[in-house]
Amino acid sequence: MARARLRRLLDDLSCGLARLLLGVFFRDVEVVGRERVPRGAPLLIIANHVNNLIDPMLILGYAGLRPRFLAKSTLWKHPIVAPAVILLGALPVYRRRDGAPVARNFETFARCRAALAAGETIAIFPEGYSHNEPGAVPLKTGAARIALEVGEPIDPSEEQAGYDRAPRAAVLALTARIAAGLESVTAPFASWEEARLIDRAVDLAVEADPVALPLSERWSLWRAFIGRYAALEKSDPERAQRLVTALRSYDEVRRRLGLRESDLAAWPERGGRARVRDTLERLAMAPGAVLNWLPYKLPTWIADRLTRTPDEPASYKVMGALLFFPIWWALEAAAAWAVGGPRAALALLVAAPVTGLVFLRIHDRQRLRPLPVGTSFAERAALRDRRAALRRQIRDVVNARP
Repeated sequence: MARARLRRLLDDLSCGLARLLLGVFFRDVEVVGRERVPRGAPLLIIANHVNNLIDPMLILGYAGLRPRFLAKSTLWKHPIVAPAVILLGALPVYRRRDGAPVARNFETFARCRAALAAGETIAIFPEGYSHNEPGAVPLKTGAARIALEVGEPIDPSEEQAGYDRAPRAAVLALTARIAAGLESVTAPFASWEEARLIDRAVDLAVEADPVALPLSERWSLWRAFIGRYAALEKSDPERAQRLVTALRSYDEVRRRLGLRESDLAAWPERGGRARVRDTLERLAMAPGAVLNWLPYKLPTWIADRLTRTPDEPASYKVMGALLFFPIWWALEAAAAWAVGGPRAALALLVAAPVTGLVFLRIHDRQRLRPLPVGTSFAERAALRDRRAALRRQIRDVVNARP
């Protein structure tokens, strides 16, 4: 009983910490369809894995569940990640590619079955690794095997019926159904170049500021544009190619000039009121910058040097911030104690995180605002004209009948 209470306490702590970190790290986290998640029943969560440690943190922080994650066994030897997987009560998966004893997976699967039979939640990333591909990748069969071996209360319908007489066929069939489900909620890009151009097309197609577009709407527009463009390629391939060429050329010029879509969607504010606002914002940001500059920059420096693939930087930054900020605040508090005693130390321990949060919120608001960057009025106006013409072409494609 005491062990179960401790486990619930650790789960609540993990979920709260994940939500806090993600709320600080990301400007916004959008959750769609959480009301469809079953409550009070055994559950197998199956997710794609494109952002390393951020993926389990998102499930922990925003799914409203307390899952047991399946994670590669080598993480238990990682000096930074090992405490996290132990805290979460994660279950190890032994992979042949890691030189691990794969026979021990029978033990892990048995623990999964016991957890599900007890009404708990298991979370698994069936791609088998965190990847940096723009779309879905082939799945391993572990998720299907867990679901089929558990049987009741996890019920994969027709595959379960054939599992006893043809287990391999049932596993492959359920894996294919899982893959189809994941593909229906995964970014549908064939390459990163295609992803960049389609995202730019969506920026141009929307009426409002593209930065404020909810991710769920952007995702729907991605798929709509891909479908419409595929139809255009069949009906008028020359026009389709001209559109892609114009879009690529526009995006190259925009990036060369250092302009964002929000800088072109509206003119930057000028005049005395804007200058007063900017001055007040700088004054409000100054304490947070002074007290938090080093731990704010250190995770980025480390991520830049350790990152090997695009799915890694966010994880290094979050884990680095979780380590460096408390250490830095403790050092600052110790210095304040030496100078002004315990009240000064307490005041600094309160001021450092509060002023740091103020700095981040103002900084994010500034990033959303059209800024006067180092381009001439003529360059900016000319690119806006190109943007307007390209926007009309893209809207013609998006509004065409499929």
